[in-house]
Amino acid sequence: MEKEILNLDEASALFQVSTKTLLKMLREEAIPARKIGREWRFSRTALLHWMANGNSMDYTSAEEENKAYFAQVAPVYDEMRKGCYGNALRDLIIQRYPPMPGSNVADIGTGTGYLARGLAPRVGHVVAIDSSTAMLEVAGMDLAQGGVDNVHLVEGDAHELPLDDNSQDMIYANLLLHHLTDPLTAIREMNRVLKPGGRVVLSDVKQHRHRWVKEEKFDLWMGFEAQEIQEWLDEAGFDAVEVNDVGCHCRTSNKAGMTVEIPMFLASAQKQ
Repeated sequence: MEKEILNLDEASALFQVSTKTLLKMLREEAIPARKIGREWRFSRTALLHWMANGNSMDYTSAEEENKAYFAQVAPVYDEMRKGCYGNALRDLIIQRYPPMPGSNVADIGTGTGYLARGLAPRVGHVVAIDSSTAMLEVAGMDLAQGGVDNVHLVEGDAHELPLDDNSQDMIYANLLLHHLTDPLTAIREMNRVLKPGGRVVLSDVKQHRHRWVKEEKFDLWMGFEAQEIQEWLDEAGFDAVEVNDVGCHCRTSNKAGMTVEIPMFLASAQKQ
């Protein structure tokens, strides 16, 4: 007989996410749970009912909706992006954490190749990974038109990167984490594929309260707190962790016409 009352680790296994991801879900979603002292307790039956009835985020289907959204907007995504943050963000990221000339770098969640295009002239080779075929098709056309020949586009999942261990000098991931089911798993994968001493650079939105981004933009998370990014990088095995303000915002609008500017962070850490 399956156990009915679950602890945090057991509930995380049921959801197939890390415990830190489940704790974040508890903050953002009405998950049926009780806190007894400092310990969380869950009913297996209540959790399965909550997931089956879609009371909030069935994270598997939410990720599929996210992919469908990007397939739909791929042809106009670059114009949308310009309204959100323009080219200044890319320049700032690369200026603050520049790659070494001739190095091998990865751009995870490349989308239409925004960051990869900025990295290409500065490195030997860029592998640009995204889960959206449609976005990669747009990236390929743009790179070809620009005469960029050192970017290799790869369709793949950030939770299981199609890269060899210890193969990359640096990894960049811009506005990726809030689209992922389990960001910690992805960060662990980044650690796996980095060479010893290699650096990861993450940029994303800070924690916010604009819940409509989940329904209208198909974001899986409403941003992140600096502390949880620090903890994830530590847990994934990184050293020299830094989490700072980017100095710019991500601008986005909802269907009602409201425009908000969400502050962003820039994090970096080094593989041991």
